Amino acid sequence: MTRSGNPTMKSSDSRSDSSGTEQPAEFRVVDKRHFAGPGNAPSQAAVEEKPRYPTVVEELMARLSETERRFDEKRKQVDAEIGKMRTRLETDYERKVSLHKQKLLLSFLDVLDNLERAIEAAEAGGKTEDLLQGVEMTANAFRSKLQEQGVEAIPVLDQPFDPNLHQALGVIAVSDENKDGQVAEEVLRGYKLGDQLLRPAQVRVGKKQ
Repeated sequence: MTRSGNPTMKSSDSRSDSSGTEQPAEFRVVDKRHFAGPGNAPSQAAVEEKPRYPTVVEELMARLSETERRFDEKRKQVDAEIGKMRTRLETDYERKVSLHKQKLLLSFLDVLDNLERAIEAAEAGGKTEDLLQGVEMTANAFRSKLQEQGVEAIPVLDQPFDPNLHQALGVIAVSDENKDGQVAEEVLRGYKLGDQLLRPAQVRVGKKQ
């Protein structure tokens, strides 16, 4: 019996050889399947299928993707807030610096007003004593304004020479050995702003002969 699409075996009639002995029947296989032709052989390479994950894994992957999306959105929001805060801080700092400069310049203007009054008095034929007094008042006012900003003069006379505060311009002969190595003359006054050196004092140092 032959089924459609399956190989069919056909037998040929028995035949006898020259000796008269009957030989077994010869079988021949004929493949009648529809793809059995020379050009219809099935492809050896299997089609790659998309991997399928269990439902739990797919749900976890979806949650992870959503978490990453939310994290990216939150990061962008934080970056934007940091940028705005930085801008506000810079603007506030610049405003404070500007106000401090205005206050400082106003103090200098007060000193300049006193100095100009002293000059006007001298040009009007004022006495030398009056001019000197006006200049001294102006200098005192200027020192006061500097002190308000934290600026102080460095005391140097009869102080041991300190290369961190003093700049030696030369030496002066002294007879007292206790004054050897001490500042004997102040050429230019030095100033500090708190603990910070603004300008070293230019001095001459005593040296025992």
